[in-house]
Amino acid sequence: MDMFEKAAKAAKEVGDNMFHSAKNLGESLYNLTKEQSELASLNIQKSVVEKKLESSYAEIGKRYVEYVEKCSGGDTFDVSDVLENIEPELEKLADIKLQIDKKETTIREENEQKAKKKAEDEFNAVKQKLDKAFALDILTAQEYNEKLEAAQKRLDNYDLLKKIEMQLSMGIISKVEYDEKIKKILE
Repeated sequence: MDMFEKAAKAAKEVGDNMFHSAKNLGESLYNLTKEQSELASLNIQKSVVEKKLESSYAEIGKRYVEYVEKCSGGDTFDVSDVLENIEPELEKLADIKLQIDKKETTIREENEQKAKKKAEDEFNAVKQKLDKAFALDILTAQEYNEKLEAAQKRLDNYDLLKKIEMQLSMGIISKVEYDEKIKKILE
């Protein structure tokens, strides 16, 4: 295979990879947008139910104030009718909150899977470049193995590296500490 054929083959592979990546990205964005829309809808439903409950809570408060003002000892403070009326709304609110928690968990898990897939794709892209460079005698076997090992370490320690990045973004560690931790892991 001459240099032109190698270049044409490499260009085709890059094009195929870009097509598949774009397709996967489109599907991921659609799913994420759908999940975000459903979460927004649940939060709106939650707000509506909470607004309905506020008027019932105000009625209970009003009755309590009247009870305290009239407190002659014989009257009982009764709001059972209001509590009975709000029972379905409280159940609905609890259900919506449960759905919100599940949806947030789903979104968080999808984001994590997407990030992990991205790390795997980055590793595969690096490996592919290294394979091509090695095949074209641009890298020695030792250079190839060192670079591949470094990329593999990054992938193998993905979860730990992610946690360190979160520590930095939360201000728990300084940039110097971050650099030291990353260097120690990747050595």
